[in-house]
Amino acid sequence: MFNASSQQIEKAVRALGYYHPKIQKTLTWEKDCWASIFAIQPGPPVLIKNLDIQILGAGAQEPFFTKLLANNSIQIGSIVNHGDYEALKTSLQVMAEAKGYFDHYYELKRLAINLDTNTANIQLHLQTGNRYYISHIDIAKNALDPEFSSQFLKIEPREAYDREKIVKSYQLLDSSGYYKAVQLKYLRKQAEDYYAPLAVNLTNLPRHAISAGAGYDTNLGFRLSAEYKNRYLNKYGHQFNAHLNLSLKKSNFIMEYVLPYNNPLKNRLSFFTAITYENTTNINSQKIETGMRLSNRFYGQLLLSEQLNYVAERFRNSNSAPYKTQFLLVPGIAISNVRAHKKGLYLEGYEYSLNLNAAHRSVASSVSFIQAQFKLKMAYATFLGGRIIARTDLGATAVDVFTDLPSSYRFYAGGDNSVRGYNYKSIGTRDASGDVIGGHYLVTGSLEYEQKIFDNWSMAAFIDAGDAFSSALKLKFGVGLGVRWYSIVGPIRLDLASPSNAIGDVHFYISLSTSL
Repeated sequence: MFNASSQQIEKAVRALGYYHPKIQKTLTWEKDCWASIFAIQPGPPVLIKNLDIQILGAGAQEPFFTKLLANNSIQIGSIVNHGDYEALKTSLQVMAEAKGYFDHYYELKRLAINLDTNTANIQLHLQTGNRYYISHIDIAKNALDPEFSSQFLKIEPREAYDREKIVKSYQLLDSSGYYKAVQLKYLRKQAEDYYAPLAVNLTNLPRHAISAGAGYDTNLGFRLSAEYKNRYLNKYGHQFNAHLNLSLKKSNFIMEYVLPYNNPLKNRLSFFTAITYENTTNINSQKIETGMRLSNRFYGQLLLSEQLNYVAERFRNSNSAPYKTQFLLVPGIAISNVRAHKKGLYLEGYEYSLNLNAAHRSVASSVSFIQAQFKLKMAYATFLGGRIIARTDLGATAVDVFTDLPSSYRFYAGGDNSVRGYNYKSIGTRDASGDVIGGHYLVTGSLEYEQKIFDNWSMAAFIDAGDAFSSALKLKFGVGLGVRWYSIVGPIRLDLASPSNAIGDVHFYISLSTSL
């Protein structure tokens, strides 16, 4: 091995463009072990003198070849590098294959070294041949109409073959929620005059999906949940969803009919009905609402929704106050976005939402108001297995008669996802009898540091602050410690928190979350 080392070193430095290395080596026996020392002087580099790269045939003017060559690291005057040369040869072939130039070949490929002048000449002449096209698209029979399925495709008949578009089509079909198996195959062997069919084979997911669960929520106590989903009511991809949450303090039942349109992954029209019951220390409310929502997805997870709700709510916000029943026609708009990725143990990124709602007495409503609410949460990993989590929730309401505003449109603070250390919705403006009746405005914030301790376990320390108020802001603070276990179904959080002015008043929280 030692005797052949000079040849191996010389071969390695030649690949980097140095053809005249001087190598000195020594081998000594030290401390019961052989020790080898190599002194390498690479010598003058071999520089590229002539560069002749040509794309020939039907693909000669294709912009993707032009862009690839423009970003090429091989330039006249640079040191010749065999690895870069081989990478360029491969890249040109891969590009030709991906863009439908299946008959490509090199008419000339040559790397010539002149050891006397330390110069190199590179010649690459790629003959692309003719480009292949999609003659037609065959979508195999499945539960959905071929025209509906074709809306997920990013390539069309008579269009040039493009692997990137085919892969994108596969991803859209696979993530649509309609299919459990997707296959797209270009049948090149059936080509006539460079036109061949694209075969799309789809296997549907089961039409019906049912799930149920039981759990414990610190704010609401023990709860049961059930969900039913009909993934395709008909061949046009219409869907039906029903979701039930039951607890002693708050329950709701939601039904939704969804109609995909235009681009099924991005644009949806839905009609929904919901019933909500809440009976907590400060709120007693029964609400029925029905409405429609138009959702449009932009740029990944950026979602814009416009909706119109008709709400009937019977409520009271004080044990001494009589019940009221209000009817509201509430148009609204919402913007939300989520950008998150897994980094080690944690999800990191951000999520936010902005909601605007309004109603007016002159348009089928018992109260006039306009309301805005903004939520933001950010989580980013630090060093040594740490993570910082920050969140805020801001809201404001302009209303003509506050006492006419239903409970579901008032602001409250306190609880697991608000200000820990205080009971659920226990922070807000109080009436003359001391009952919390909510507020016009909401300000809450939280700062938390989480530290991994071992395996899937971590510990956290946090401080929360917030208030729901109608005149003067008086922040309430909560501080605490927590334990996190990152289970298969998501992180389970256990928190102990106290109000800053009453450290002995300890509140316990447990929750399961798959968000940041």
